[in-house]
Amino acid sequence: MRRLLVTAAITAALFAAAGCSGERDGAAPGPSGTPSSGTAPSPGAGTPGSSPGGPSGSPAVADTRPAVGNGKEVCEAATKAATSSVQTFVSELGKSLQAAGAGDTAGAQTAQRKAEAALRTWGDAMREQSARATDERLKTVLAEIATEVGTMKATVESVDENRLEQLQQRLDQLCAT
Repeated sequence: MRRLLVTAAITAALFAAAGCSGERDGAAPGPSGTPSSGTAPSPGAGTPGSSPGGPSGSPAVADTRPAVGNGKEVCEAATKAATSSVQTFVSELGKSLQAAGAGDTAGAQTAQRKAEAALRTWGDAMREQSARATDERLKTVLAEIATEVGTMKATVESVDENRLEQLQQRLDQLCAT
């Protein structure tokens, strides 16, 4: 059970750091420079948005410049919404696990419903900010985050830590100040 809470806390830390290059718990050694997952950015790549000539099938990773247009405002709003939703999700998930461990079925179900509502709020906020974004790369990564969050349930097992980490790295690059 403790592993589940740690995983949820790691996920929360990832999304709370959006737009920041602070330290993270987990396997990625650097804020966004040399991840161990093989998604290292290409320095100085220059094709924004949908680069048809992307060498490794990840055209959005090739352009490491911060988001343009209203990127700063969208990044701030997305970060604020994600932080709030993730905190609620982690808190309610923890309450659900504690209640289940104590045999409180009603309490566990109530907390689980609140955790699921936090996921919906998180996904909706990412879709909303994606729609607002004028930078196509930012629009895309926010939509991908919304899709990933949409696959999650009020269980730690539903959290794809690797996918969230990849999305977070891309968002960090786009939201760098």
